Amino acid sequence: MSLAGTDHAHALPPVWARFLGYLSADGLTYLLGFAIYGWLIRILADRQYGQLSIATSIYQVLMVLAALGLDLVGPRLIAEAGGDPIPIVLRGQRIRLSVCLGVCGPATAVLAIIYWHIGQGQVAVVIVAGFAMVLARTVDVSYLAVALGMPGALARTRALGLGLYLAALLLFTPIVLRMVWIIPVLNAIGMYAGRVQLLRILRRRVQGGGAAPGKQIRTSDIAWRGAKASSGQLLMLAYQTLDVVLLAKYVPAESVGQYAMVSRLYLFGTAVLTCLMNTFLPELVAAADDREQLARRFKRFALASICLGGIGAALFWTAGPLACETLGHRHLTIARQVTPVYALLFLVMAVCNPFLSLLPSLHKSGAYVGGIAGAAAMLGYVDVFLVPRFGPVGAAFGQLIATSFLAVFGATAYLSHIRGLNRAGAPGPARGYSS
Repeated sequence: MSLAGTDHAHALPPVWARFLGYLSADGLTYLLGFAIYGWLIRILADRQYGQLSIATSIYQVLMVLAALGLDLVGPRLIAEAGGDPIPIVLRGQRIRLSVCLGVCGPATAVLAIIYWHIGQGQVAVVIVAGFAMVLARTVDVSYLAVALGMPGALARTRALGLGLYLAALLLFTPIVLRMVWIIPVLNAIGMYAGRVQLLRILRRRVQGGGAAPGKQIRTSDIAWRGAKASSGQLLMLAYQTLDVVLLAKYVPAESVGQYAMVSRLYLFGTAVLTCLMNTFLPELVAAADDREQLARRFKRFALASICLGGIGAALFWTAGPLACETLGHRHLTIARQVTPVYALLFLVMAVCNPFLSLLPSLHKSGAYVGGIAGAAAMLGYVDVFLVPRFGPVGAAFGQLIATSFLAVFGATAYLSHIRGLNRAGAPGPARGYSS
């Protein structure tokens, strides 16, 4: 079975069904995640929850590093190889495991030793336990579900993993109260179970289609392309979250907390944009070298993203303050000041997302990393000027300015790819996906 040219390639579900499927998968993740952390806040002491939060912020970065950007470049690699995608997936898992053991493992040890030496031994222990989450990330094959157009399997297995995690927390509550470090271990066990089940489902789907051997792709190529995409994801994570650190130097903690609440709502919105990207990615990857097909399919994607951005911005502007105040159980002045700026930011990101997120699949991972690095540098300079003068509102405007730059950069890089296809001449017909 080839993802590029066999009957399966023409059997993708409709666009709306795929989008709702991916949205359901992420919605279940956030819903169960909210229930889990609500339970943890309820049962843990403030000191314990603070220790868990510090360790979580550390091992989440290592999880992004261990993922090696395959979530972005994986579907293109699978399409290029054709035939049976399982060998590519298994090689990707081996590369991820090597990065996990060779890079993330030593980094975990160093960070744990640092926290141990500064007198935060419990944080150090949770960081070490969090390495189980990093290991569990190496077996994640969500990108194969995207390539095969199977959002339903993704939603079910994510719900399975988080459901097992929540059940374990409830079952072992007395142990959790005494040993906070067991929390990421239980989380990793649940995630591992869900991801292994996802791979089994996808393997059965591939084998049921009578897959033929695919083209060999060098391991070094997978690792290099994944590393470039991963560095961009790490920069994006820092770009979207670290302004809180600078903000904390100039405004009270309560204002920082209100800004962070709005920022988290925005990140949830960007997850919806990612669902849209996953919906269109198989069709875009199949047409990556055909200028006419790519342009036509990309226009559909961009239009859908802009419409979604307009709806999201309106909801953000009108309902965002109420959502924050409902969670905070009080009037939040700073959140009301910042929310309109973040509504505009979401609209700009909706324009930016189609251009930027497609670059790794167009063999432009260098441009992807460079654009995010440039935006992060611009954000740093702008924040140094705006945050001391305007506080949280200045930080929000900094995000808006940097993301606007990123949108222009992404559009320029995409148009450069199209012009390159024009100069090269039209290749053969694009590998077709129908929906």
